[in-house]
Amino acid sequence: MKRLLIIRALVILLTIFAACGSDDEVVAEINEVSYTATDYHFEGSQFLPSGMTELTLVNQGMELHHQQLLTLPEGMTVDDLMAGLMSGEEGPPPPGIDAARGVGALNPGLSGNVTLNLTPGNYVVLCLVPNAEGAPHVALGMVKPITVIESGAPPVAEPEADLTIGMVDFGFAPSTAISSGVQNIRVTNQGEQDHEAFPIMLNPGATVEDFWAPLSQEHLPVRRQGKDLAASRR
Repeated sequence: MKRLLIIRALVILLTIFAACGSDDEVVAEINEVSYTATDYHFEGSQFLPSGMTELTLVNQGMELHHQQLLTLPEGMTVDDLMAGLMSGEEGPPPPGIDAARGVGALNPGLSGNVTLNLTPGNYVVLCLVPNAEGAPHVALGMVKPITVIESGAPPVAEPEADLTIGMVDFGFAPSTAISSGVQNIRVTNQGEQDHEAFPIMLNPGATVEDFWAPLSQEHLPVRRQGKDLAASRR
């Protein structure tokens, strides 16, 4: 009987140690992070773990919004970046500032997401869409600092893409026709300049020329001749 009790106690201890060990294991998975855009503010976490991340943006504002993610060089603050953006001087951004992708423009009430591999460092998310008066939303306070911290998690492969769209100077090269429904689209920049891509669904009766015409004006209106031509995302 004593021998049986010892064996049972040993089994219980091994089970406890195994459970404790499993709690310490780092599971390889894609991080899921969500941000909310309002007029004119981003709500969401300031600190994120490094690694493959699915970044979701929900537009709860009354205007068009997007989320551009920029890397900041060592020693540069958000105030430094804003001072440069608001200076009105033309030219390339300061060294070390790179576009790290983000969620494209969304109509009010819509959401979109992008999957990217975040490396440790300092970032900033901002919205450059102008309002009806032509002022970019970033100038109205739509900017948020983000710090990515080393997670120590094993690397995760990016999701398999249903198709690839290559961006060049100046055009798009999809690998195949874009079909309807939920799908993963891999976007690569093969040009010499910064580019972004997001799908736009035209309203019934609207043409590409209808959408393109306002872009040549001082700022992008959301309505033209009674038709809503703002970008929408599915």
